[in-house]
Order: sequence, then C-alpha cells, then structure tokens
Amino acid sequence: MQSNPENRETPRFAHEATVMIENYPSGKYHEGRMHNYSRAGMYFESDFKPTVGTDLFIGIEDSPYSSGHDVRRARVMWCNKLPDKASFFYYGVGVKYY
Repeated sequence: MQSNPENRETPRFAHEATVMIENYPSGKYHEGRMHNYSRAGMYFESDFKPTVGTDLFIGIEDSPYSSGHDVRRARVMWCNKLPDKASFFYYGVGVKYY
C-alpha cells in the first residue's frame, strides 16, 4: 500500500497552465495559474479570493486532462492568502471537481 501523507483521494501532479476562473454565482471572470492537478481537483493561484463552498467553472489552457483547452466545474475547498513575494498572485486556492 502506498503512503498518502496529504490524505488526498488521488495523487497530485505538477503542471503549470493558465486558467480562467468563472465565479458561477456572479458570472465574473478572473485569471489565474494552475500549479498542480489530480483526477479529483487542482491547486491554482489568483488575485480572486473565492469563498469556501463557491462553485466555479475553470477553463484550462494546455490542459493535462485533454489535448488543448478544457473546462472543469469545481467547488472551492480552501483559499489562503499567499506570503508576500511568494507568487505573482495574492491567493492560493484548492478546488474539488464535480
């Protein structure tokens, strides 16, 4: 049995890609950058600070899931302010796909 120190449902893999985030309730769009993904979710950074439980549509350029562009529906599981100068963005966000 493999160890899973992060207690994730599925393993995460490093992959950087530009993402376009649609805040589903408001219909507003925000830019961000994916840093890792799994079959069940992803981590991205953005200047957008979504509330935990918010539904999002995430467009992924250079998707690791399919050739080219892809869109995923996800729910925000957590959102943390990033340390100053740690990123070009202000927030790190973990989402789980539907």
